[in-house]
Amino acid sequence: MQIAIALVQFNIAPCDSELNLTRMETFIRQASKQGAQLVVFPEDAINGPLTGQTAFVEQAENYLATCQAFAVKYGVDLVPGTWTVQEGTALYNTAYYINKDGTVAGTYRKIHLWETEKAKLTPGKQVSVFPTTHGLVGMIICWDISFPLLFTEMVRQGARLVISPTYWSFPRSVETDDEINDEIHLIDSLCMTRAFDNNLVFAYCNAAGELKSDGWDAVLSGRSQITHPLDKVLCKAAANDEEIIFSVISID
Repeated sequence: MQIAIALVQFNIAPCDSELNLTRMETFIRQASKQGAQLVVFPEDAINGPLTGQTAFVEQAENYLATCQAFAVKYGVDLVPGTWTVQEGTALYNTAYYINKDGTVAGTYRKIHLWETEKAKLTPGKQVSVFPTTHGLVGMIICWDISFPLLFTEMVRQGARLVISPTYWSFPRSVETDDEINDEIHLIDSLCMTRAFDNNLVFAYCNAAGELKSDGWDAVLSGRSQITHPLDKVLCKAAANDEEIIFSVISID
């Protein structure tokens, strides 16, 4: 079974959902014209990280409805990044897989929270593997990539494609070219290893550009890519610029 996947390495405007959703639609339209069947955006694509993860919780249902409408309008399956969803008093960093008919095929709540998330967000408790027209798909979010047992369980449940909306920046302590290259090598190694040691296709979609918000000044590491157990890297962003990368893959 083949599927055409577009990863949008997206430059997210912090705390500006209106602008981000408008620009996301433009990229979805472009990807659809290129023949994409599945379009993926980074973690926190609609509101950005930090304050953006908790300041717009009441809009969660509206974000989902808007993204469902995009999927139907452009006839693509869509993973529109993540946003925070409230259940009771708990807040979860949540990803959705939306079918091209607007129905939700699956959701995932981030299990392994990053340091800045732990103070306000609640970790999810279970892996997510669900049926789509392209086969069984699993999802993770960003830092989850560092935990191989999560992949082991998804494979046990039959996942052949795993999608990772991500917001990964260079550590602020990284300054030299060697330190930057080490971080890039880490990302590339994790992406190739997760595909190889689990015999699956791995779609890693990171954000683009630079974050200047909430006292942070961080550079996104980019390097969005799709990796394969035999063919290794099917496509990869060369740096951290905003762009669409595209590949037609087999997940048999």
